[in-house]
Amino acid sequence: MKIWIIGGTKDSRNILDKILKIGGNKIIVSTATEYGGKLLGNVAKNENVHVISERLSILQIEEMILEENIDLIIDASHPYAKNISNTVISLVSYLNEKIIQEKELKYIRFERKMVDYGNKNIFKFQNLQEIIKFLRQFENKNVLSTLGSNTLAEIKEISEKNNLFVRILPTVSSIQSAEELGYLPKNIIAMQGPFSKNMNVVMLQDLKIDYLITKESGETGGELQKIEACQECGVTILAIKRPVLDYGTVFNTIEELMGYLIKL
Repeated sequence: MKIWIIGGTKDSRNILDKILKIGGNKIIVSTATEYGGKLLGNVAKNENVHVISERLSILQIEEMILEENIDLIIDASHPYAKNISNTVISLVSYLNEKIIQEKELKYIRFERKMVDYGNKNIFKFQNLQEIIKFLRQFENKNVLSTLGSNTLAEIKEISEKNNLFVRILPTVSSIQSAEELGYLPKNIIAMQGPFSKNMNVVMLQDLKIDYLITKESGETGGELQKIEACQECGVTILAIKRPVLDYGTVFNTIEELMGYLIKL
């Protein structure tokens, strides 16, 4: 079977590892960045694995599916990467209806389980702009963004009235982007996660954080440890709600997904 894994997450790396242990499959793994490809490590060197580390257009995706004769797409992209998911879902529907005649191209989604945030010191918002608007009512508060480097330009406004810290990857491009936008070195935390609860607690306490900005990313990637640290330190959580898409067939555990693959 020829499988395309939409990757770039720890989940996708774990899924790839499990599928390789079964054997008998040819796998293409795509990541939107070169960094995401590097995180695959030695598993990417397997002769049955081909890695694509670039952001693909819809035409490139269609060409790859048809030329590589893909049988199954496993969407293990980040819960907030809704654009790629929407694109692929629409394309699969089109190909099955108009192009592919001899078989059905299958699409399945791996969706991380949600973390139980509880109802104490937590506010949820539809988007980042709502969080920025919420924080305008305060002054001289210490705010920590854990959204990464992609939102650096948008959240910069928060620093006009409050003390904004940003936690980003320790890559040249991320740090350079922060500096070009005017972030001071003392407000840039360039570290590779996921972080333990203790590491988060130390960071929150040392920086005297009042508000932490995050996403409902799920159990994988240190989100639970981040939330537990905030609750222990009395830090208010400002979370962007997870997008809701009609994925069709969805699995929340790798075990369930592997059971599905074995039956195929």
